[in-house]
Amino acid sequence: MQTVAIIGAGVSSLMCARELAHEFDITLFEKARGVSGRMATRRVPEHDIAFDHGAQYFTIRSQPIEQHLQKWLSAGIVAPWDGKVVVLRPNELPEVEPTSRYVAVPAMNALGKHLAESLDIRLNTRIESAQHSSSGWVLTSTDGQKFGPFDVLVCTAPPEQTNAILGATSPFRGTLVDQQFDPCWATLVHFPSRIDVDFDAAFVHENPLRWICRNNSKPGRNAEHECWVLHASGSWSRENLECQPEEITPRLLEAFAKATGANLPEPIYAASHRWRYSAPVEPLDRSYLWDPTVRLGICGDWCSGARVEGALFSGHSLAAQLLE
Repeated sequence: MQTVAIIGAGVSSLMCARELAHEFDITLFEKARGVSGRMATRRVPEHDIAFDHGAQYFTIRSQPIEQHLQKWLSAGIVAPWDGKVVVLRPNELPEVEPTSRYVAVPAMNALGKHLAESLDIRLNTRIESAQHSSSGWVLTSTDGQKFGPFDVLVCTAPPEQTNAILGATSPFRGTLVDQQFDPCWATLVHFPSRIDVDFDAAFVHENPLRWICRNNSKPGRNAEHECWVLHASGSWSRENLECQPEEITPRLLEAFAKATGANLPEPIYAASHRWRYSAPVEPLDRSYLWDPTVRLGICGDWCSGARVEGALFSGHSLAAQLLE
């Protein structure tokens, strides 16, 4: 059985691995302590609260992923989110944004955990370099461990990190250099009482924030805890990229109050998290990259749009290429 190394354990990696697992011997390498990438959940055990601080929801439009969605819904891994979502603009009434949205249950990282079941995943393993030879691909971690050789390499790290891993001889170096990402500051807030607004989430305009969400309005979350996730816009996040989290939190809380017009009580808990590679400025118009000469594949949400579905579709499509 041929061997495949996959760098990263976000949903594009996991979807690719699941599709290949019956035909290939798969090993995934993930620098973090858990799977799911930006479909992330931050838990605060001392307050018994949790936040979906990365991807907020997903939509499904492509037929291949629709088939998986039906299985996830039947298994209770995914559920429709019927929260009221609006568009907020200054001095205008909120405009309802009617789109069918889904979330993983009981938290966004649950889908990644489901996809990861039975896969060989090396957590807390940061791959520093990957070299190709006639024997295949050999990976080296930051602590000097070597893995391989592998017949095929799939890399799902952000383009800048992928170039660093693959080095100057990568066949996709120029394509990856051209990819630009917006960062995103996320502020997570637990309030002692319900915020008095008649919606559960909003796309925000003319404000440092671009998205706000009552996290506890999603199915499977603890409805008794008033938890909000605030995402800053790409431009604001870029301008404040190197600020400290404690500087960001009060500024985005002020922006939240301005956007909603609500009187905010003193938070029980508030913290901010920086996503350095949040969303591609211009997603690649291909769902994956593949070089048959060195047997190197690259996939991720930046290949198919800055959405969860794009990541799933990218991993699925690359797997189909390999299976051919």
